[in-house]
Amino acid sequence: MTLTTVARSARRAPGLLMSVSTEGAATVVALRGEADIATLPDVKEMLDRVIRAHDGPLIVELADTPFIDSGTVRALAQASRVLGERGRRMTIRSPSPMAVRVMELFGLCGLIVPGSDDQ
Repeated sequence: MTLTTVARSARRAPGLLMSVSTEGAATVVALRGEADIATLPDVKEMLDRVIRAHDGPLIVELADTPFIDSGTVRALAQASRVLGERGRRMTIRSPSPMAVRVMELFGLCGLIVPGSDDQ
């Protein structure tokens, strides 16, 4: 897979760095840092912007996200629903152990790319 940066798109919320890149036809949103109530509006805005601006599947990279709260997981679930309504798919790649636990609580483990949660 080829990784290319989309217009050098990165944004820093308090304690969280978000970046957007592409891998083939997929858009990748990488979250690095803590995704919590303070960063939730920025995460929602980033997901909304990416869904509107890009076609194809969305991959959310959570390898460097040691903490993720329920609000952020709900935002990911909402983004997945919106994409599904548009005939597109979202997957979660390399979630941290904390992200896996929270996603299990919400019944969202089906979004995790198989083999990507063995951190």
